[in-house]
Amino acid sequence: MIKRSVYLGIIISFLFSSVSVAKIESKKDADEFLKNYCIEIVAVIENQYEEQKQLASEEKWKIFAEKGMLITALADVYNKLCK
Repeated sequence: MIKRSVYLGIIISFLFSSVSVAKIESKKDADEFLKNYCIEIVAVIENQYEEQKQLASEEKWKIFAEKGMLITALADVYNKLCK
């Protein structure tokens, strides 16, 4: 549970830092930013999944589970922002 909170904190920090440097001045800019942000989330999920497959083959279950928590958190953000 603590690790999930840490992962969510990292994600939220990334979200707010990304927004603070963005020069969003219109709905079109906002839509474009969100589209790109959602693509980045999916790319990170894909990367974590590939790492999980390697960890499973190496039977590194603790790290595998940690990656799973991160994937779950990212999927939650994606579900809330990108659909």
